[in-house]
Amino acid sequence: MKSLLQKVLIFVTVMALVAAIGWFGRKAYKGFEEHQLIAQARQYEAKKDWRNTNLCLERVLQIDPISVEACRMIADLLDSAGSPAALSWRVQLAKLEPDNITNRFLWAKTAIKTGNLKSAAEALATVDEKNKATAEYHKIAGALAWDLKQPAEAEKQYVDALHLEPDNQTNLLNLETIRLTSTNQVVANAARVSLEQAITNAALRPVALQHLLTAAVVHHDLSRALAYSKEIVGNSKANFSDKMMYLQLLRDTKNDDYAPWLASLKTEALHSAPDVFALGKWMATTEKPDTALRWLLGLPPGMQTNQPVPLIITDCQIALKDWNGLLAFVGKQDWGEAEFYRVAIESLAQRSLNQDIAAQSSWRKALSLASHRVDRLSRLAQVAQVWGWTPERNSLLQEITDEFPKEKWAANQLVEQLYADGNTIGLQILLSKIHSADPDDVRIKNNLANVLLLRKSELEEADLMAQEVYKTSPDDPFFISTYAYSLLLQKKTNDALKVLETMKPKYLKIPAIAAYYGVIQAQAGHKDIARDCIARAETAKLLPEEREMVQHAKASL
Repeated sequence: MKSLLQKVLIFVTVMALVAAIGWFGRKAYKGFEEHQLIAQARQYEAKKDWRNTNLCLERVLQIDPISVEACRMIADLLDSAGSPAALSWRVQLAKLEPDNITNRFLWAKTAIKTGNLKSAAEALATVDEKNKATAEYHKIAGALAWDLKQPAEAEKQYVDALHLEPDNQTNLLNLETIRLTSTNQVVANAARVSLEQAITNAALRPVALQHLLTAAVVHHDLSRALAYSKEIVGNSKANFSDKMMYLQLLRDTKNDDYAPWLASLKTEALHSAPDVFALGKWMATTEKPDTALRWLLGLPPGMQTNQPVPLIITDCQIALKDWNGLLAFVGKQDWGEAEFYRVAIESLAQRSLNQDIAAQSSWRKALSLASHRVDRLSRLAQVAQVWGWTPERNSLLQEITDEFPKEKWAANQLVEQLYADGNTIGLQILLSKIHSADPDDVRIKNNLANVLLLRKSELEEADLMAQEVYKTSPDDPFFISTYAYSLLLQKKTNDALKVLETMKPKYLKIPAIAAYYGVIQAQAGHKDIARDCIARAETAKLLPEEREMVQHAKASL
């Protein structure tokens, strides 16, 4: 019996060992195969054999859908080709390697390049203080501020970058470009002279010309801008974006070369799907969507289905409300990485044609394809907002907030939407959840205290939070309002008035601030002071409880 038991134990042990070796062996083999495929992809990339590069990377993703190296290569390849699809891969990479700050910086750069400034701001929003002190951060933040038309902030960022990299001439050129827009003519002229001198330096010439062109456009000096642009496109290294800028300036100046230049770009674009996308987008925006659509649908079928071309074709069809044409175009396609978006567009067309059951089914499929991917979920949230699908957008923002709590932009947008909807209960639930996850965020803490006070809920905790927040920034008008209102509800009217005394008069121009100021002054019997504030408060977008307290105060005047 003992001998039999020993044999059974030996057998079980051996079988477990065989199974373990098999499991680890498969895992090791997959890792080896993935490594080999990445190496092959790099070899094909070096030879500019894009087809085989793509096949290798697709195989890697089949083995490991979250392969960091494959995502990095795809993002880099798409970015170098100027494809807007690069952005979603940058976002995905930042999620796969959250501690690698380079990924987040590249995400911001790609977002700026593709004109998605909101995404760029999201990328920079969670950068820690240590990495905010780097030259790279300041350069990206400067570029974003410039595109957001915030020249003062852009200048500040580039000054900081230049301080950290004093020998980097690009930082100096960026600064001079900003100073060209100065209302101080002396400063602007000095900046122009500096940039024109840089043109004589062969290494700096391309960058300097770009900066001079940018400044000329900002100053609406179209003749000067056209001359700079013509010089840029005359260089054999000019890219398609440079040529598109020249096209725009030819159109703006009603130049006779406009039509032949457009025709030449249409021909040149046929060799590159990203160039077709760029030119199609420009035509749809600058001319008309139907003009762009006629050209796009006249392209070879292979080009029409080559990403990112389908994106601009469907944009045109949506703009023209050509729902049947849209369904016919996307119905039999597979957009690969962007399949979730294709199905979402399908849902839009079906919903617009009152095919409600089909539309709901398509939307659920889109959500399933986007699940656990913050880049896809955020894209759906954006289009839901554009399409006016508020409940769907709110649901997506809630999903992002729950699954990706570090993406504070989603929570902020959801809070804004709930404020706009007047959903105070929803605000309390959401703000409580956010505050629990990040108790050190004083603005969230203040907003939660404010909502609790309005709903007369958990007042002791709300009073304590309001006081704590006020002590952190006693000059903040929103913190002052919340704390003073807390004191008012505690029947400490005189204390509330003392807190309001620190409010700077300029803040009373903000209707929401004026509401609390007026209510407290009315309660204290200061009717003359309260009257103007209450009148201003009535122009604000207030929560139902805020409107009620303002109306009650108005009735007492």
